[in-house]
Amino acid sequence: MSITRRDWIRQSLLASTTMLVAGPHIAQGCASERLQDLGEKDGLILLNWNENPYGPSDTAIQAVNDAMKYANRYPDEQINELKEKLAKKNGLKPANFLLTAGSTEVLSLLGQHVGLQKGEIVTPFPTFPTALQFGQRAGATIKKVKLDSNDRIDLDQTLDAISDKTTMVFICNPNNPTGTELATDDLRAFCREVPENVLICVDEAYVEYSNAGMSGSMVGLIKELPNLIICRTFSKAYGLAGLRMGYAISNVRNIQALRERHLGAEISTGWPPLVAATAALDDPEFINKCVVKNAEGKQIIFNGYDKWGVKYNPSSTNFVYARDDRFEKDLVAKMRAKGILITKWPTMTNHFRVSIGKPEHMRTFVETVAEFLV
Repeated sequence: MSITRRDWIRQSLLASTTMLVAGPHIAQGCASERLQDLGEKDGLILLNWNENPYGPSDTAIQAVNDAMKYANRYPDEQINELKEKLAKKNGLKPANFLLTAGSTEVLSLLGQHVGLQKGEIVTPFPTFPTALQFGQRAGATIKKVKLDSNDRIDLDQTLDAISDKTTMVFICNPNNPTGTELATDDLRAFCREVPENVLICVDEAYVEYSNAGMSGSMVGLIKELPNLIICRTFSKAYGLAGLRMGYAISNVRNIQALRERHLGAEISTGWPPLVAATAALDDPEFINKCVVKNAEGKQIIFNGYDKWGVKYNPSSTNFVYARDDRFEKDLVAKMRAKGILITKWPTMTNHFRVSIGKPEHMRTFVETVAEFLV
């Protein structure tokens, strides 16, 4: 029986590499240092890592507490249960999902996959760097496409940058660190135009916070596009950053190929993160509350920036990306001295990023950062 080109692509997009190399955890490259002692967090306002200040939910906490007595067991049933719940929620099958220790595991796997083929990753930039860092470390070439003048992803320029050398295109939507969001129809059209022999990775870490909400997800294209892989995480809106729980969504062959290369063999998360994520999916009221309170916190920053003439991006996430030219130099260090942690990556040459805490945190931030206006 002959095999069509499309069938070959379906079978081989991720199957061409026999193994992946492992590298140490690569942090986001933030200038705001991680705390040396967790106890040092006491008394500080943490607005630097896009964490949910309200999570985990009580439901998730109770699930973790109940699970600890089973910590001596491998979580096979819990893996299946979470996959089934995700499948039902997204209109797919359990086989369309790979569970990982945060979405960074998926991104690192994909980056290394491209790198070991000496392939090319096309990406708007700046963006979340994990796939790029792991890819480059393993031998990939990174082709960066500048954002437009409003810090938005230019899909036309990104599509034009794809060449015969391109192995994967990476799109973070909403984008980190800029906070901007692509129109859903525009991104869908883009995905359909990408050549079918080029992988498309869409990072949806902040989709729950986005203006479009879950309707802005590309998950509806999974059955249509064999080259599409979506990454999601429970670290943001679900408040499970410390438990490390994420997942990939793709066609069955891609998921199987990723699973075979996954160093943790899909049990790198463990029983507590799995049951926490499963319980969190059953608590939509908590997510809705977090999204509403996040919007309230963002508006407090917007009001301050508008008053002072600070240029910022209308954010579709739980952080705000702003120009730093209205503030004194070394703002990150000066705010830390005041007990407030914010972020400036090396790629943020003229910007800084502030995560959204509780409304009282954001009022304190606005009052404090005003001291450093110029």
